Amino acid sequence: MNNETQYLASYNLGKLSHVRGRIGWKGLKSHEYTEEGPYLIAGTHIKGDKIQWDECQHINQFRYDESPEIKLNVNDIIISKDGTIGRIALIDSLPGPTTINSTMMLVRLKNQDVLCSEFIFYFLQGEKFKKLVAERVAGSGVPHLFQADMKTLTVLAPSIEKQQKIAKVMNTIDNFIDLTQNLIDKYTAVKQGMMADLFSRGIDLSGTPETNKSYGQLRPSYEEAPELYQETELGWIPKDWEIQRVEDILDRVIDYRGKTPNKTGDGIPLITAKNVRFGYIDPEPREYIAAEDYDVWMTRGIPNQGDVLFTTEAPLANVAQLDTQSKVAFAQRMIILQSSLKCDSSFLKYLLMSDNFRRAIFSRGSGSTVEGVKQSEFKKVKVCLPKHNCEQLKIVEVIDSLSEKIVNEEVIIEKYTNIKKGLMQDLLTGKVKV
Repeated sequence: MNNETQYLASYNLGKLSHVRGRIGWKGLKSHEYTEEGPYLIAGTHIKGDKIQWDECQHINQFRYDESPEIKLNVNDIIISKDGTIGRIALIDSLPGPTTINSTMMLVRLKNQDVLCSEFIFYFLQGEKFKKLVAERVAGSGVPHLFQADMKTLTVLAPSIEKQQKIAKVMNTIDNFIDLTQNLIDKYTAVKQGMMADLFSRGIDLSGTPETNKSYGQLRPSYEEAPELYQETELGWIPKDWEIQRVEDILDRVIDYRGKTPNKTGDGIPLITAKNVRFGYIDPEPREYIAAEDYDVWMTRGIPNQGDVLFTTEAPLANVAQLDTQSKVAFAQRMIILQSSLKCDSSFLKYLLMSDNFRRAIFSRGSGSTVEGVKQSEFKKVKVCLPKHNCEQLKIVEVIDSLSEKIVNEEVIIEKYTNIKKGLMQDLLTGKVKV
């Protein structure tokens, strides 16, 4: 028994399990993958701790049968040992015969009377195994997790009954997180579809709510009401819309590309293309310039809250909106867009995120290794938008409402992910007993 507490016992994982991996590829080539047949799992097919079965490759029955030692069973645990090491999944069900490729290893408990698979699955998500993975990543140019690492791993565990209780608690949290993620995926799909409709059909604001039953709703499609549309070089668009070049809906473009400031440990936050994501600004990585350097550095223009940020390369076409009045410095691979009276700044953000605009930008992209677009080419892109600001604002309102739902659910996931992390630390170490 463990010296620190009688609640936990110490076990050698190798003595209580079979640890196995595919021995080479046995000549297996990618062209041998089939459209159907036994599943072949790689580390890239594990997202979070779930196997993305629809992304797995397939092999023929002969290739599956030639390595019987790694044919997967329910309750097996698989771990990526090459590439991005330490990805873990528990096989709780199988859609059909399944095996693993040479980047993976298999841990199969000899019986479930001393250690149960669900507990080991969560134990391997804990700090002890994460530390082992970190050591392997830091200690080698080509990270690799060895079978010996798993066979010599010491597991601290309570009685089998308590292991099952711990696994049940953790599984309940995981199920809630999964349900919330499914809701996010649903809202995201709805938002994408709605944006496609909004930027091709717009919103009917003719008349008043009393005289127009469709007031505030999507216009009927061109197929349903062709009289509401006009033919243009960009296709059929609502009659109340117009075609403009990007430069004609902007007051100013502030460009800090080609300059790199001296960075400090703290001071004025510095935003670069690395911080601009698709729809939001990520505070990571956190970089700063000295407060006394701000006025000297920001000579090309001071952005305002609400201005739109657009990355011109590495990555191309990420878009976000500046959401602070505080001082912020800018540099590297992005431009700052200040909209004119023709275009609401929030509408501009969503317009640049629309599928039609992204297709236009990527068609103008240049560079063999790093795709990018010149400011001169960016300005020439033609877009269609409502002539009236009120319709632009209504479109923004609809998209913002869907975005808010997604953000609210993401906050819930973050909350329960932190709860899970704290519970794992308490339950797996015996700090909190069940």
